[in-house]
Amino acid sequence: MNMKKAAAALAAATLGVVILGTATPALASSGGCVSGDACLYYSPGLGGAKFGKGEAGNYSGVFGGGGAGNGQAVLNNAASVWNMDPNFNLRVHYREFSIRNSGPNQYIPRNQWANLGAVPWNGGSVNMRNNNHSQSWE
Repeated sequence: MNMKKAAAALAAATLGVVILGTATPALASSGGCVSGDACLYYSPGLGGAKFGKGEAGNYSGVFGGGGAGNGQAVLNNAASVWNMDPNFNLRVHYREFSIRNSGPNQYIPRNQWANLGAVPWNGGSVNMRNNNHSQSWE
């Protein structure tokens, strides 16, 4: 009888792992943005689907919450950003996080938002809209 209980417990645990394994991946967004996040939007003017990221690093995951861009990759697809952090300023970088300081970036002060657009770079300009690879805080 104890063997049957052990087998049932093992089956239940295995089923629980399988069910939990189908949860939304950590890199996906529900479209939610909370205080302390950089909230990236698919469209200008804080429109369309959105993605919240609180830590520094490369953009990965997808826009969520419905609207234009829902389900699209965040990397190189954002048009506007709301810095929802009350303490730190945000920089959206054109390049990946490991080489972020060697490329153009757009500065967004704390508690402010901006459409991503042209920033000066090497005597010309680079358009940050749909050219956003990573973020850092200062």
